[in-house]
Amino acid sequence: MSSLPRTIKGFFALGPARFMRQLNNMGDTKVGTLVGVDKFGNKYFENYNESYGRNRWVEFAREDSFFTRTEYNASQVPAEWHGWLHRMLQEPPTTDKTMAAPSWGIEFTENLSGSPKAYKSYNTTKPKFSEWSPKVAKRA
Repeated sequence: MSSLPRTIKGFFALGPARFMRQLNNMGDTKVGTLVGVDKFGNKYFENYNESYGRNRWVEFAREDSFFTRTEYNASQVPAEWHGWLHRMLQEPPTTDKTMAAPSWGIEFTENLSGSPKAYKSYNTTKPKFSEWSPKVAKRA
């Protein structure tokens, strides 16, 4: 959580709209240097004045309003930026091409489980049981 002076300083540095968006999405306000933007529009920031472990963060590109919340998760961060966020790489992918996607690789997609776009398999085996359908005999 932020201290009151840090929060007030963040309000003036970020402006009201970005301040409220950060407060809504992250529950905290942070001011830092923009390090890079990935192909999905996610913005990556760094600030060494923050405590260790909190000095690198991502602001996701998907817009949401104050009343409707968009769900964010770690699978929306590409592998090269994940490595930088978690300090597996010292330099960001904009300068260090160690984790660059190979030309023969597949396109990155986020994990869609639990969403309407999730993969759904279909059954190709014949069922062992069939449903019961009653046969009604006419009364005499």
